[in-house]
Amino acid sequence: MESWIAHYGYLAILLGCFMEGETTILLGAIFAKFGFLSLTQVIFCSLVGTFMGDCTFFFMGRCFGRTVLERCRLLQRKTDLARRIINRYGNLIVAVMRLLAGFRAAMLLLLGCSHFGGVRFLALDFLATAAWAVCVSLIGYSFANVAYLFVRDVRGYEGMIAPVVVVIAVSIILFYKHVVKEKEEEEFYGD
Repeated sequence: MESWIAHYGYLAILLGCFMEGETTILLGAIFAKFGFLSLTQVIFCSLVGTFMGDCTFFFMGRCFGRTVLERCRLLQRKTDLARRIINRYGNLIVAVMRLLAGFRAAMLLLLGCSHFGGVRFLALDFLATAAWAVCVSLIGYSFANVAYLFVRDVRGYEGMIAPVVVVIAVSIILFYKHVVKEKEEEEFYGD
C-alpha cells in the first residue's frame, strides 16, 4: 500500500481537488501524518488541483456561459439575481465559495458569465485557495490519529481496500453524472 500511495497519491490529490477536494485533501493529509506522503506536497498538489479546477470552471463560464444559461431554464430565472449578487459581493463569493461544498462549480460558472474581472478572479482565488489548502491540510494532519484508531488493522486488508475505494469513487461519480444529466435533459426538454 505504501508504494501505491506514494506512487499515485499526489496525482489522486491533484485530480480529486480539481472538482471538489475536501475529502481528498483530508485523506492526503492523513496519509502525510503516517509518513506515506509529504504534507508540503499534499498542500501544493491540493492548491494546484483546486486552482486549476477553479480557473477551468470560471473560464468555461466566460466562454460558454451564455449558451449554458440559454439551455437551462432553472438558471435563466435566477440570472438577474445572481448577477446583482455577484456585482455586489463578488470578492466575498470568491473567498467563501470554497466552504460551500457542492456549489463551487456552479458558482464559478456564474462568476465567469458575469462581468467579474479575470485578473481579479485569479488573484482572489489563488489567495483563497492557498489559505484553504493550508488550513484543511493542517486539520487533516492534526486529527489523523483519530482516523488511525478506526483503521489500525487496515494493513491486513490493504490489497482489497485500494480497488474497493476506486470502484466506489468511480461509481459515485458516474451516478452523480447520470443524475445531473437526467436533470439537465428534463429541464431542457421540459419533461
